[in-house]
Amino acid sequence: MQLEFSYLRKGEQCFPIIDVKAQYKKKALTIKALVDSGASYSVFRLEIADYLGIKLEKGKAFYLEGIAGRILGYLHIISLIIGNKTYKCKVVFSREFTVSFNILGRDTFFTPFLITFYEKKKKVLIKTI
Repeated sequence: MQLEFSYLRKGEQCFPIIDVKAQYKKKALTIKALVDSGASYSVFRLEIADYLGIKLEKGKAFYLEGIAGRILGYLHIISLIIGNKTYKCKVVFSREFTVSFNILGRDTFFTPFLITFYEKKKKVLIKTI
């Protein structure tokens, strides 16, 4: 399987954002998320956890550090579906994560794929390996 996603334009900038389905138990939601090779972990906004019925504090408390400082999140394992591939992925949900994009980071999201950023064409290619 190989999928191709065009970058999303936001103002003057373009971002490698893809559609991914997040699933937990019997609930699922298709979301847009930034494919971020600079992020160690996937981080989703709190409303995603709320919609999926995830009890935030039941996850492992986890501090994320980045250029904007440190935020408290809770690590959960959920299913992600991209194309026809479903797999388990570690995702940190946080009340303090208020940026506009959910983030798909390297830990478990990148593992089953070969991911190519094609900057000239403003596309991200995701291939099952």
